[in-house]
Amino acid sequence: MARALAVFFGAGGALVLLTLVLPHAEDANELGVAIPPIIAFVVTGVLLGLGSRASVLTLQIFLFGGSLLITGVILYGGSGAVLYPVLYLLVSSYAFFFLRLRLALIQVGASGALYGLLLLFTDDTRLEAGMWVMVVGTVTIGGLLVGRMVAAVRAQAADVAAVSQMAGGTDVTKALRATCEGVVASLGADVAIMLRPAEGGGGLTVEAMAGSAESGQVFGGDAARLALERAFTRGEVAEMESDELPRGLHRFDGVKLGLAQPVLRDGEVVAVLAVAWTSTRRSLPDRTRPVALLFAAEASLTLERAAEVALDRERQALEINDNIVQGLVVAKYSAQRGNVDGAIEAIEDTLVRARKLISAQLSDVHEGRGLQPGDLARREAAGVPQSGLPASE
Repeated sequence: MARALAVFFGAGGALVLLTLVLPHAEDANELGVAIPPIIAFVVTGVLLGLGSRASVLTLQIFLFGGSLLITGVILYGGSGAVLYPVLYLLVSSYAFFFLRLRLALIQVGASGALYGLLLLFTDDTRLEAGMWVMVVGTVTIGGLLVGRMVAAVRAQAADVAAVSQMAGGTDVTKALRATCEGVVASLGADVAIMLRPAEGGGGLTVEAMAGSAESGQVFGGDAARLALERAFTRGEVAEMESDELPRGLHRFDGVKLGLAQPVLRDGEVVAVLAVAWTSTRRSLPDRTRPVALLFAAEASLTLERAAEVALDRERQALEINDNIVQGLVVAKYSAQRGNVDGAIEAIEDTLVRARKLISAQLSDVHEGRGLQPGDLARREAAGVPQSGLPASE
């Protein structure tokens, strides 16, 4: 922040000195115009020396000092002073880029006040009230636009950071819940759900949700359900609306509730990410569609990774089964030929290979963290078939 402000001071000072080198107003006080840029260069050196040690309050004081220097240049600029109020844009741009909105407005207000006082109590500047309105208005609007763009960029960066933290996991339920939570946090929405096809093709079922159950009731309306169905069956992004039209004092509130974003995998819809607000509005926030698309893309990658892991585990299970069956077949043939020692050796070799394969698979399942208590708990108790027990006397 300090280095950026130093650049602004240095650039502003250089621009003012350049106007003195170029043809300028004859009634300008050249010494009075030259002193503020020289001070600005000194401030540039001080700020570069402070670096990251400069506090926010210190930077605000320096920024207000910049407004004072600009006002001084205007004061001694003579009839050519109409050029210099543009420098207030440097103050406004820095304030709205680095400071909070309230502090930025204070800085712009201070610049406008200095400019207004100069207009009221000085005749040398020959500035009119209309000029003050245009300058202050332009500086304020320009600063607000800078602040809006900065906020959008920071929000996008936060979304990308949130998505990057979600990447790599194979727990589908946990990942989809994190997706819903990320969408709600990014858009300031009330609720988000992830819908996937129910087993047996019986429509859609809620796989994950962020927000209260009461907020989730917004998806229960006929119009909302139609939007969800269209997103799933057609693969289209659909806006959800309220079933009831606003009336009375709320007739201008609009009917928009949220957005249904299809989650695609290999061109096919595999899920629907829906985000909504409990109160209707005339239009959805501008960031709704790109944010929903970003998190839906990550959800698609999560589902793809989960499918690949499931397929890989199935292959490993088949490999284990194949090794065990082959070993048992060898043991059976050895036993049939009367080679008991060979049969026992084949069984022991089979158990060793099976143990290694299962250990490797468990290590992959638990991501190399090792087995923890309860990881190998069975759903059902192990048993030995009665045919394998010795006959009781």
